[in-house]
Amino acid sequence: MPASPAPAPTWRRRLRDIATERLGLKAIALVLAVLLWLVVSARRPMESIVRVRVSTELDSSLVLLDSATNVRVLVAGPAADLVKLASDPPTVRRTVGGDAPDTLVLDLTTADVHLSPDLADRVRVLDIQPRSITLRFESRVSRRVPIVNDGRVVVRADSSAPARGDVVFEPQVVRITGPRRIVRTLREIHPHALTIAMNDTMPHVADLDTAGIGVQVQPAQVKVQWRGVATASPADTPFAARP
Repeated sequence: MPASPAPAPTWRRRLRDIATERLGLKAIALVLAVLLWLVVSARRPMESIVRVRVSTELDSSLVLLDSATNVRVLVAGPAADLVKLASDPPTVRRTVGGDAPDTLVLDLTTADVHLSPDLADRVRVLDIQPRSITLRFESRVSRRVPIVNDGRVVVRADSSAPARGDVVFEPQVVRITGPRRIVRTLREIHPHALTIAMNDTMPHVADLDTAGIGVQVQPAQVKVQWRGVATASPADTPFAARP
């Protein structure tokens, strides 16, 4: 008896065969297509606006009151390189001499923008905004001021022989350097708290309290020494330094 012919495959069966046959090869092809798309997208030129770091090299006599933080540039280049600009932004460098006025206006062009060497050949700077920035300075001045104890250095005496005398600093004056308006108002510098035992005539090192005053102090440490005699007065008495 002759065999009956096999039924013709239906269209649903054909679609199922197409979807399920050679799944491994199809998955590899899909991955390769995605990778190729990523490579092409990363190399395709794009435009983006990025921030610029303004770096000013100032004369030692100048203090910058406020920095320029709103400078932006329009750049074009591969997407992969533009992403790097977020962590390594372009830079505008300017040198300002001591004869600069208190308010200085600097014109900016795309030629002033510096990119890192590995990006300079592939990224182009198309525009910069704003076209000028205003820098405000204050002159730095120096002067000498005395060290005043103000009860910071305390001589601790025992009950049998309390101390009387002075604590003296070496040096007795220090140099402060900073903005003119701050230096002009500072009349003295104080040491950090320190306790010296009675009859201890050895010199000690005292750190000067410079936190938050806005100036540089040289030297930042001084020697302090007790010079006194034993008396019958009460113990634990702070003494002012000699003028």
